[in-house]
Amino acid sequence: MINWKLKDIWAENNGMTVTETTDTSATTEMTVDQRHLNGVGVCQGGVLFTLADLAMAAVTNQNSKSVSTDANIRFLAPANEGDHLVCHCRIIKDGRLPVVEGDIRTTEKIIATFGGRDYRL
Repeated sequence: MINWKLKDIWAENNGMTVTETTDTSATTEMTVDQRHLNGVGVCQGGVLFTLADLAMAAVTNQNSKSVSTDANIRFLAPANEGDHLVCHCRIIKDGRLPVVEGDIRTTEKIIATFGGRDYRL
């Protein structure tokens, strides 16, 4: 795990880590376990959204503090217990209101795509 300057205790307590950052991109990862499952036995959508949100925060907070103004996610396939998820996020438009986009994948499939915008404080 890299030395990322911001801590997200909830994400860390739920097995999510920031594994890579640059000035324009970030990667977060986790392995789905029983605590992440919903009532139908697949990874709960809020867990996936948190993994994406962690990546968005990691990339937009590299050089200054920022907060999300909006975000969206599109679920494309279920993530199952034991799946290792890798989330890549990148800035596609920088500035006072950076715009980001990314996806969450396993080695076999795309689980979700997401995007959002932040406000630099």
